Amino acid sequence: MFLISCLIICYLIKLARLYYRTYWSVQRLSAIPQPPIDSYMSGHAKTLNKWKKENKMLELWIKWHNTYGDTFVFYISTRPIMWTADPEILKEITTDLRHYQKFDGLPNRSLYGQRLVGTESILSGNGLSWALKRKVMSQFFAKVNMEELFYKCKPHMEGTELSRWKTLIGSGKIIELHDQLAITFTSYLMVMGFHNFMGSEKIAKNVYKILEALPKQLNSWLSFLCTEAKDETVKMIHEMRTEAKRAVMESNKKKNLLKRRGEKPSTTNMLGFLIDANNQTVSGQKRSLDDTTMYTIDDIMTVCLVMDNMVKQISSLFMLLNDEPECQKKMFKELRETSIDTFEGLNSLKYTEQCILECLRLRPVLTRGTRTYNFKKQEECKFGQYMVHERSVRVVFSEYVLHHSPKYWEDPEKFDPERWYPGFVPDPFSYMPFFVGSRGCIGKHMAMMLMKLTLSVLAKNFDMEQKFDPEKMPDFTQEFAVMRLINNVDMWVQPHQPTEGC
Repeated sequence: MFLISCLIICYLIKLARLYYRTYWSVQRLSAIPQPPIDSYMSGHAKTLNKWKKENKMLELWIKWHNTYGDTFVFYISTRPIMWTADPEILKEITTDLRHYQKFDGLPNRSLYGQRLVGTESILSGNGLSWALKRKVMSQFFAKVNMEELFYKCKPHMEGTELSRWKTLIGSGKIIELHDQLAITFTSYLMVMGFHNFMGSEKIAKNVYKILEALPKQLNSWLSFLCTEAKDETVKMIHEMRTEAKRAVMESNKKKNLLKRRGEKPSTTNMLGFLIDANNQTVSGQKRSLDDTTMYTIDDIMTVCLVMDNMVKQISSLFMLLNDEPECQKKMFKELRETSIDTFEGLNSLKYTEQCILECLRLRPVLTRGTRTYNFKKQEECKFGQYMVHERSVRVVFSEYVLHHSPKYWEDPEKFDPERWYPGFVPDPFSYMPFFVGSRGCIGKHMAMMLMKLTLSVLAKNFDMEQKFDPEKMPDFTQEFAVMRLINNVDMWVQPHQPTEGC
């Protein structure tokens, strides 16, 4: 009985400490705008969970932003979190890598104990090793290299991949667009040096299933999924990593053969660049060759996951065009009438590019970001115009909120490709689909090139019409930082029947 009483007292003391910790934090930060707190025990967790369950998390950010301004604070349990859309602070976040660091506390480094993407990948890395790797990989993704890559991807799309689509469609068929585009975009990897990696259809299916399993892991971090689902996901990850290792070893053999012959490797061989980048990173840190292979595998897995982002973007474009048939008609007219025999022809698809840019505004793949800000000195703990009285603070910002802000965009909820008229350049901190600064997406030029190429070939050969289920309209979940589609993006596809004016 005495022991139970002691445990109860200890528990009550712990609760009291949590209560007062939040209470005094709220008082210290009272000068900073903040939504009414649910309780000093849970902070704003109740409100956040309510909007999360209704799939309206981003709408909550917009509501708070419109009510409390560009910078405010909210609480998860006792932890204060700064939310900002202040351009000056966003500029610091994108340039000051010494004090703003990627937040590593999220459970996204493994899946059920199985390594998925390590902390040294091209996306998740930090510090000098990441900077060196990015410098090497930037040569592959450079804008000047896209023309050569285009002439390598175009025959593949117009040949092998188009034949697959024609066989699939026959005289006409309803398809799930995301599934088929996933196969198309992962097949581009075969053109970029991943010749011995598993087939594009297998990659696409594995990536999709792994991504589907990730939210379950994040939502049930302390609970166990059924053994069957767990084992299946681990098996897929293991299979992809095994095949990736085989591809790395095979690529190294080819590289050594070219070196003996005195030949230079292709500038369109992404896998070769990944291996070189990790070789330089490992040699600079005096690590083993096994580390090179392991880090390269991480990057291959990352590339596969990122290719799916392009698939989601085109799927989102057709979701938005469902309510804008005239825009879709105009885009398809341009795609069919413009020859892409040359790279200049592809770049002349201006209206198509405007539609993609507008889709990236309304449905950015990355909806929000997180950083940890470490202040230099206690007396300099200033966040924008506010003193925060903390040596380190977690910062949250949202590309989605910025893209839907009437402060920067006229009629922000409207899909309007015409807003991207020639010469229009948005404020870099109001439009960040690829992020900006030193951690901006190095693959944005490749993404635009592949999306326009794919749309052009499909439009020239097929008529496409949305056939969404009215009771299960395609949408996206607002729960996670990376956009995830909900429900099927069903499209009726048939061989193109030329009509007047199209």
